[in-house]
Amino acid sequence: MGDKSSPGWPPGEWFLDLSDSDNLVAFQKQETLVFGKTRFQDYEIFISRQWGKVLLLDGRLQCAQADEFIYHEALVHPAILAHPDPRLVLVVGGGEGATLREALRHPGVESAMMVDLDRELVEVCRKWLPEFHQGAFDDPRAELVFADGRSWLAAQRDGSFDVIILDLPEPLEEGPALMLFTAEFYALVKSKLAAGGLAALQSGAAGPRCRLLADLNRTLRGVFPRVVAYTAYIPSFMDLYGFHIAGDEGFSWPAVRRLTERIQALPPLGWLAPAFAAGLPHLPAYLQARLDQGRSLTDAAPFLSKAGEGQVYF
Repeated sequence: MGDKSSPGWPPGEWFLDLSDSDNLVAFQKQETLVFGKTRFQDYEIFISRQWGKVLLLDGRLQCAQADEFIYHEALVHPAILAHPDPRLVLVVGGGEGATLREALRHPGVESAMMVDLDRELVEVCRKWLPEFHQGAFDDPRAELVFADGRSWLAAQRDGSFDVIILDLPEPLEEGPALMLFTAEFYALVKSKLAAGGLAALQSGAAGPRCRLLADLNRTLRGVFPRVVAYTAYIPSFMDLYGFHIAGDEGFSWPAVRRLTERIQALPPLGWLAPAFAAGLPHLPAYLQARLDQGRSLTDAAPFLSKAGEGQVYF
């Protein structure tokens, strides 16, 4: 909540997102629907006049109703469209169900399994965010598993999935996802992909000072033969956001004709269009240069989100 004594601060209750030491984003809360703490994280869902329902985890913005389709389409569809025959899809994370929703839009997907650590949070989202999951949890092709994603994945048969989508919270030192952003984990993911399989992941902010995106690019290139980075602007994040797809030597970005055929077979999308999708791998010069400056993340030396003065930089 904001300091109401500050000169000029508008009235009302506010969520303040201090993403780094220089930038503050404020969302006015019209109504708080639910808040609490699971075994793993704090959560809150409130209504914003501009953004609709907003989900916070551990005090950080996760997604907003007005534009969550951009994030989730960007995370899910490029990898599934790039795969020649995506039948078996795994989602690791994705508690609010929107990633699962987007995977199930593809008629060729026979099974979409979602593995999330936090059963309580998924149930909260099932109840309070039906606009996000849109019934995906009840689709007969969907299967929910509540487990630690890394341990569960290690126990699966090699080559089990065509596409693995990692929809994970950012790797805060004190958070539950830190060890899901390392070379060892990505090697595990790679081993569970079938021939020609693809992995997709959200990769943090993509501005000139981005750190996580650059580190993940370096880390993934040390594990996978082919890695593609791309971006999407998420208005509620007020930032350009990065994503990656990683695969074997046969992975190449589809041409616009193939993208057109595949996208036209889907229900209408709000963000991804064929010609636009064909250009996703083309990055601006500053970002190409930034990707060359990342460091490889390992279990012994994972991402350090706190970079000076206790502030968080991604």
